[in-house]
Amino acid sequence: MVSVDKAFEVRYKFAGEQFEVLVDFDKLQEFKKEQDREEKTVELQDVLADDKIFKDQKKGELAKEELLKKAFGDKSEEEILKEIILKGECQIPTAYLNDLRSKKRTQIINYIAEEAFNPQTKTRYTPSMIESGFDKIKFNIDPLKDYLYQAQEVIKLLKVQIPISMNRILLLIKVPGMHCGNFYGEFRKMGQVKKEYFDDHGDMHIHFEISEASLDRVEQFIKEKSNSEAEYHRKQD
Repeated sequence: MVSVDKAFEVRYKFAGEQFEVLVDFDKLQEFKKEQDREEKTVELQDVLADDKIFKDQKKGELAKEELLKKAFGDKSEEEILKEIILKGECQIPTAYLNDLRSKKRTQIINYIAEEAFNPQTKTRYTPSMIESGFDKIKFNIDPLKDYLYQAQEVIKLLKVQIPISMNRILLLIKVPGMHCGNFYGEFRKMGQVKKEYFDDHGDMHIHFEISEASLDRVEQFIKEKSNSEAEYHRKQD
């Protein structure tokens, strides 16, 4: 749990009142992404820096029980907290947003340099080469959006400046239930989940799009994290 002095405030205007809670910003982003998944790695308590619900956090004024009852009815405190953090607006300091934007820029440049190549010479670009092209396209980085999604947009714009390609592969992966927890977090950063579902046996099926350059790394990860029990194959065109 993040310390209160490093927490961010989420404000939720509802039923004519404002409710506020303190959260770990990074955990909040992960929590929101996992809402549609059956297997979750981040729990509500991981997100909260403090489980108090405030009417005015800066004044230390708590939302009274009568007020919560009037606004949320018979919902439990956990249900109320979850509603606030999912529907409320997180107050993010400009300095923090600028820092996030800088980190996203570095992630995008390094990702493209690692995964893309020059189709004319069949050679890779260095990060400094990608950065030079990046500066010319003047791409507006969204600090809150996933860097992988933004990298795809940057590549489209870079194609106007330089010959650049990134061959994509779709892997169809079947992960035994006991190993599913290993295929979130770090794994998702290696590519893009196109489809995901659980079958009647509790096995997780993932349609996972990756760059051809990262195939060996992804295959090694699948083997290691599933004890070589996961099944996978490349979808044929």
